[in-house]
Amino acid sequence: MKLLPKGSGGLVLLLERDEAAMLDQLVEQLIQLMQSHSGTALDPDPLFASLEVGGSEELPDDPALARLFPDAYEGSVDAAQFRRVTEQGLLNRKLQDAMDVTTALGLGGGVPEEGAGAVEVEVTPATLPAWIRTMTALRLAIAARIGLEAPEDHARLLADEETRGTVLVFDWIAAILESVLAIAGPEARNDVSE
Repeated sequence: MKLLPKGSGGLVLLLERDEAAMLDQLVEQLIQLMQSHSGTALDPDPLFASLEVGGSEELPDDPALARLFPDAYEGSVDAAQFRRVTEQGLLNRKLQDAMDVTTALGLGGGVPEEGAGAVEVEVTPATLPAWIRTMTALRLAIAARIGLEAPEDHARLLADEETRGTVLVFDWIAAILESVLAIAGPEARNDVSE
């Protein structure tokens, strides 16, 4: 993986074939996870659906979804009310970000042809926030799946043969995210929340 800054404030991400295929597969899995939680299709009122209002009142049972969509308030009544009106909109935005990333990778869930060189992805200032949010969501989902909740868990999980590969993927995504943020500069961090 290589990242090259562009003069326009964007960057070019160069991934080896296997890296691009793995990243695309991980983002596709994230999309499937979030789609399994989506309730947009259940709302027959098109106006309500277009406003992205809706959601469950309960924290998801799945640890990865619970990490991606945590309670906003400590009190269960306040948390349930907030979740009910904001969860679907947040879910839709996360889904759109992830779909933008996989579209940019251009693999369609497949592996690049044998002998193909590096996969080159241009990340513009406009698409940068979606990349940052999606890489962050991937890290959160992976951490929840393997029980990586505190810094001291990392070494233990890395030493365990069963979770070692997943921890290495987690670290690789962290490297991508940190590199993107370093090249993009502090203004990118501010743009992510918008």
